Amino acid sequence: MQLRFFSFILALALTAQFMVPVNIQAEDDKGTEITSRDMTFKGRENLVVFSGDVYVRRPDFELWSDKLYVHLKSGAGMDEATPESGEDENIEKIIAQGEVRIQGDGREGRSGLLTYYPDTEVVELEQDPKLIEGRNTVEGEKIVLNLKDNTSRVYGSDARRVRVIFHSDGDGQ
Repeated sequence: MQLRFFSFILALALTAQFMVPVNIQAEDDKGTEITSRDMTFKGRENLVVFSGDVYVRRPDFELWSDKLYVHLKSGAGMDEATPESGEDENIEKIIAQGEVRIQGDGREGRSGLLTYYPDTEVVELEQDPKLIEGRNTVEGEKIVLNLKDNTSRVYGSDARRVRVIFHSDGDGQ
């Protein structure tokens, strides 16, 4: 059971050295590594919580946050989580909270809250979200990225309008 649990954690879609880190590292360079000060598995709630200087490293991105919540689908027991399972198959959603920063492929996103839905491949950034590429930035009340069809939408409000800073001098550098 314990081996399957750790195999399941290795299969997560997501995000340092600390005094007492929890370090889960993939066996190859294509996996996911998560470090944090603490990790709690709440079986009755289908929830895994990483807290304290959370860092996630994958080949395509890195993520930092204060906490990371991995919500498992109902009925996705640990016995069903095997290395052969699809990476996101048993995950309902992943929430990164507090000082969230995600970086990869020359781009960076920052917010207070990031929610990822693996089934739809949608990422939502809230609480002062900002996307940065070179010197170009976009910010608003909420940013929604659809990774499946490579689209995005930035929502504004009366209190916070959408703001884009675009530099046309080449590649944004």
